[in-house]
Amino acid sequence: MFGAQEQEITLPKIREDIKLMDSEPAEDGTKQWMLFDPIQNKYFIIGIDTFDLINLWEDGISSTDFLQKLEKNDYELDEEGLSTFINFLNNSGLSKSKDANDAKKLYEQKQKAKQSPFKWLIHNYLFIKIPIFKPDKWLTKNYNKIDFMYSKIWNYLILTIGLIGILLVIQDWENFSSTFMYLFSSEGMMYYFLSLVFVKSFHELGHAFTAKRYGCKIPSMGVAFLVMFPVLYTDTTNAYALKSKYMRLRIALAGMKVEIYLAMIATFLWSFLPEGPLKSIAFIIATTSWITSLLVNISPFLRFDGYYVLSDWTNTKNLQPRSFAMAKWFVRKYIFGLEEVEPENMSISRKRFFIIYAIGTWIYRFFLFLSIAFLVYYFAFKVLGIILFLVEIIWFIFMPVFKELKYWFEKRSQVSFNKRNIVSLVVASLILFALLVPWSSKVYMPAVLVAEDLTDIYSPKNGFIKDIFVKNAQIVKKGDLLLEIESEELDFNIKKVKKELEILNIDLNKINVNKDLLNNRFVLEENFSKMKKELEGLYKLRDSLKLKAPFSGTIYFNDDFKIKQYVNKKEAILTIYNNRSSKVVGFCEDVDYQYLNEYSNGKFISNIPNVDTIEVFMDKVSNISLVNLEYEELSSVYGGKIATRQSQEKNQKALVSEKAYFKVEAKIENLDINFKTRVVGELIVESEKSSFVTKIWKKLYNVLVRESSF
Repeated sequence: MFGAQEQEITLPKIREDIKLMDSEPAEDGTKQWMLFDPIQNKYFIIGIDTFDLINLWEDGISSTDFLQKLEKNDYELDEEGLSTFINFLNNSGLSKSKDANDAKKLYEQKQKAKQSPFKWLIHNYLFIKIPIFKPDKWLTKNYNKIDFMYSKIWNYLILTIGLIGILLVIQDWENFSSTFMYLFSSEGMMYYFLSLVFVKSFHELGHAFTAKRYGCKIPSMGVAFLVMFPVLYTDTTNAYALKSKYMRLRIALAGMKVEIYLAMIATFLWSFLPEGPLKSIAFIIATTSWITSLLVNISPFLRFDGYYVLSDWTNTKNLQPRSFAMAKWFVRKYIFGLEEVEPENMSISRKRFFIIYAIGTWIYRFFLFLSIAFLVYYFAFKVLGIILFLVEIIWFIFMPVFKELKYWFEKRSQVSFNKRNIVSLVVASLILFALLVPWSSKVYMPAVLVAEDLTDIYSPKNGFIKDIFVKNAQIVKKGDLLLEIESEELDFNIKKVKKELEILNIDLNKINVNKDLLNNRFVLEENFSKMKKELEGLYKLRDSLKLKAPFSGTIYFNDDFKIKQYVNKKEAILTIYNNRSSKVVGFCEDVDYQYLNEYSNGKFISNIPNVDTIEVFMDKVSNISLVNLEYEELSSVYGGKIATRQSQEKNQKALVSEKAYFKVEAKIENLDINFKTRVVGELIVESEKSSFVTKIWKKLYNVLVRESSF
C-alpha cells in the first residue's frame, strides 16, 4: 500500500463544471468519452476504465480506503495507477481545491511544470498566438445571412463561374501571365498585402461559420506570428466535441474551400474589370494568394488544416507523438538492433502508415527548420540573426539527434550483432564510403555557342535590291560583292547636288565679267567646296550600297528577298559566318570555380534538339569574376539560367549578375558544325576529383567567410 506519509493523502474533488460527453469509438472500436473543461476550453479523451474509475470516485477519503472500495467493486488498480490518475487530475486543472493547503500544492505543481523563460521563448517565438476578440455572438447573429453559401445551388454557381473564368483567361493568357511582373513593384506589393489580408480573413471566417453551422462555440479569433510573420487564426477546439469525423473534416477544409471559391470568382472578374487596382487585386486573389495558402495549409507535417484533416480522415488522435514513438521504435529495433517493446499494439498497415508519416515529417521539419534558420538570419540584424540561426540549428535539429544518439549509447550493452544491425551497418558503411571517396565529377555551366566571325548584313539606306550576286550556303572570300542596293532618295540627292555644283561652277566662271559675283567670290568658292565634299560623301554612300563580305565565310541568305524588293535599313538581309572561328563560352559559379582544370575535356549540349552534342576542350579561364553579363540570352531576365538584374550604367542598360561568375572559353574539337546564330546550351567539363563531403564543406566554408564580416 502507500507509504506512511502517502496514506494521509485524501482524494481530490473533481470540479462540478467538468462536463462528461459521448465521443466516437476508439480506433479499436471500444467506447470512449470526453471530459470538457469550459474554463480552459480543453478536451480529454477517456476510455471505459477511466470512466468507471470516475463513477466510483469518492473525494475526501484516503487513497487506501478508495483502493479497498475498488477491490470490492472488482476494479483492479494498483497504488501507482491511482497516483498517476490523481496527478493527471491535479496537473490538468480538473480537481477542486478544498483549502489553502490544496491550493498551495496545486500552485507549486504548476510552478514546477512551468518552462523557464528561455525555453518558453525558444518554443514560442516561431509561433505566438494573440487572441483579439470573441466572435461567437457575432457569428450566431450573422450565420443566417450566409447560410445560403452551403447550398448546392451556390456551389454549382461558383463552379460554373470559375470554369467560365478559366476559359476566358486561357483566351487572354498572355496578358494574364504578364500581370505577374507587376507584383514586384512597390504598388503591386501593397496590393498583394491587402489581398492577402482579405483572403485570410475570409479563410478564417470559413472555419468559424462552418463550426457554428454544426453547433460549435468559437471562443476566440486573433492573430498569430509565424516566424514573426502575422497570420490570422480561429480557435475551433470545440469541434472535438462533434462525434462525426465528416463534420470535423468540413470544418478543417472550410478555409481552403473559401479560398478556392474566392479564386474562382476573382478569375471570372479579372476578364471584365478595367485596368487598375481592382484588376490587379483580382489577379492576386486568383493566383498567388490561394496557391501559397494551399501549399502551407494542406501540408500534414505541420499542425495546420492538413494535419487535422489527416488525423480525422484516418481517425487518429495525437497523430504526431504516436507516429514519432512508433518510428523511433522501428529505427531502434530494425536498424540499431535494440530489442524494445512496441509503443502500442496496432495492425501492420497502420504501423507502416505511422512510420512513413513520422519519417516524412522529420525530413520536412529538417528542411523547414533549416529554412527558418536562414530566414531569421537574413531578416534580423547580424548579431541577432547569428543567435537565432544557432538556436534553430542547435535546438531544433542537433538536439533531437543528439538525444537519440545518447539513448543509443546508453543502451549499447543491450545491442548484439544480428541480421538487422549487420545489414544496417553495411548500408551505412556504403553510404559513408560514397560520401567520403573522391569521385570523378563534372561542372555544369550555362553556356552559349558563338562564332567570333559572325555578322548580319544590313543596307546602309532604305531602298530596293538592284542585284544579287550570292546564293544561300555559298562560300565567299573577304571583299566579294554580295548584293547591290539602289536608293531613289540617294540618286535624287546626287542629281540635286550635281545640279547645284553646275550652277556654282557657271557663277565662278562669270566672276571676271560680273562685279556682284566678284564681290561674293569667297562665298561662292566655299559653297562650291562644301557641295563637292557632299557629293563625294553621297558617292561613298552609294558605293556602300554595294554590300561586300567583311570576312571569308559562309552565306546564309533568306530566299524571300528578290531583285527589286524594298528593304529597310533596320532589317538584316543576309548573314555571313565562319564556323572555323566558333567557340563555346560558359559561365562558372564561384563555388565550382576551384574545381576547374584548365585544358580538360568537356562537351556542349544545346537547348535546340537538332544540334548534336559538341566535343570541346577548355582553353581559357578568367581569373576575375564578371559583373556584367554580355550574352543576354543566358540572363534570367530573358529566360536564361543566370540570375541577373537590369541596371543603368553610363546611360546604357547592363545585365548585372546576382552571383559571382567566371568566364570560361572552350575550343571545339570537331569544327564540322553549321549554325547561323548564337546557340544557348550547357557546357559540361571534367573537374577535379572531390568527395561529396569535401564539396559541402568548401561551400559551407565559403559562406562562413563571406558572412564573417560585419
